[in-house]
Amino acid sequence: MASAVKKMREEDVENYDKRRFCMAILGLCVADAYNTQITLTPLKITNCNAASSGGACFSKAFCDTESFDEGMVLGDVFQTGIKTLKNFAKNGTLPEERRMFLAFDKLLNFLNGEKSIKFNNPQNLHALPETELAVLVANHLMGKLAISSCFLVDKNCTGKRDGCCCGVRSCRMTGEYGDTSIGNLEVWHGHLDMIVNDDLAVGAIENPPDSSGEKSTVEVKANLQRNPKIIAQTIVFSFLQKKRHPEREHFLTPCIGIGNSELIILFYDSEHDVLLESSRVPLFESSVSCKFSYSSILACWLVVNYKIFCSGLVEEFKICKSNFFLHAREKINIYKDELKFQNVNSFQSNEPKLVKVASKVKTSPLMHETEKTILEVLLSLASADAYSNSASGSNSN
Repeated sequence: MASAVKKMREEDVENYDKRRFCMAILGLCVADAYNTQITLTPLKITNCNAASSGGACFSKAFCDTESFDEGMVLGDVFQTGIKTLKNFAKNGTLPEERRMFLAFDKLLNFLNGEKSIKFNNPQNLHALPETELAVLVANHLMGKLAISSCFLVDKNCTGKRDGCCCGVRSCRMTGEYGDTSIGNLEVWHGHLDMIVNDDLAVGAIENPPDSSGEKSTVEVKANLQRNPKIIAQTIVFSFLQKKRHPEREHFLTPCIGIGNSELIILFYDSEHDVLLESSRVPLFESSVSCKFSYSSILACWLVVNYKIFCSGLVEEFKICKSNFFLHAREKINIYKDELKFQNVNSFQSNEPKLVKVASKVKTSPLMHETEKTILEVLLSLASADAYSNSASGSNSN
């Protein structure tokens, strides 16, 4: 029965664009040469109010950071997931382990579907307030890629609706509104915009208003990265997950930030005190498209299923300390032992600034091996096309 299901899945998946799928895999594994690359930069905290007197809600959090010189590719913290993608791209092999198979089946279903949000005018989609866009992405992307499609939306958010804000009557919201507050009133605390499957924090990065009503591209993009609110939420959520799930093999916990039709992924390891921030990932194929980019599809698939596919920190990056333990030393025991989920207070706001990324990006042997394999697959696809075109030309003569 299982083999029959697997065979059906392999035949079914031919509807997807294999070249773009392979290029998106390369973007997870290769440090340069591809526009779709997603890198991770370790951050060091230079100043923050994580231990300020009286605590601070996420909207009032400040956290100045600087980047380490060396970074890594996203695939190196998802080595289990990369092996799964590589094996499928090379020879159609599907994972045997049940949870991996269920998660991969979700990906195949999504790739075979429309991969888009039904909006009559794409410009209206890209002009949505960030919170509404984040809910749309959760309902139309994250919820469809996770084994469970449940998510919790902050009940205090603006633009609350009974159904999905895509406007399609038949589109059902798989999430619900509720209390998403985390933390402790003595330290960083507040409401997350969303929690996916009780395991992944999602934050909407609202663009601050200005007098002219317009924002430069640099201001908008800088607002998404090094955002103190998202950094604070990521750190608090990681400590909370470690407290709630001490049995996990590692405690590298992700958080997704969404703003200006892009997303970033932050990670914090509350055991090794390492903070990572990804490069920006375009949500859609273009500024006039409602179709999700292959890069965002694969990145979100890995992140929403991180309990299955995340391999934890690469050993050499465990020394890239964020120094959060140092800055929060007076209240570090509160972060470790006294954080709560729900029934905690908060608000929201942020401020843009220019950012610096890692100047060098390292990759593991697995990433090099995956690059070689995927390039071979792409070469075979190109050869097959050349042969097909040649045969067509001969027949026409």
